[in-house]
Amino acid sequence: MKKIIATIILSIMSTVSLADGHSGKIDLEGFFQADAKFLFDDKGIGTYVYDGMGGLKAMRGSSFGDSSSGYCVGAGSIPGKGVEMGHCTIKFIDGDTAMIYIEIPLDNTMGGKFECLGGTGIYEGITCSGEMGYKQIKSAVEGKIHSTNYYKGTYTLKK
Repeated sequence: MKKIIATIILSIMSTVSLADGHSGKIDLEGFFQADAKFLFDDKGIGTYVYDGMGGLKAMRGSSFGDSSSGYCVGAGSIPGKGVEMGHCTIKFIDGDTAMIYIEIPLDNTMGGKFECLGGTGIYEGITCSGEMGYKQIKSAVEGKIHSTNYYKGTYTLKK
């Protein structure tokens, strides 16, 4: 009986240690909704800023960030020259967070990139990067933006 209990304890301890210091893939999809403000000159040149959130779901057998919430702020220029830049906090189902930086070419909103800046809890010291993008969808409410988003890449946990 002591051997069985010791085996169970060692099994649990090794599983816990595998949760730290591992790497994996990121494959997230979700919806995003934000308040947007626009500033134009009389020639239609301007900028936009947004502040919003959405939900993310892990796809195609991945588990990173499943059922997480994302909050993002960012800005870009109109007409779509240059890049949209922003920062997002991903709040994982366990309550820990990761902060990411996003950069999206305005002439190709499906061809952006992201990287992790840091995190809390088990995500403290996280490194991650990959591609990301969005496809804007028609909003049912004036002054709001809606989109479908994706993130694909890799991550490594520090511990």
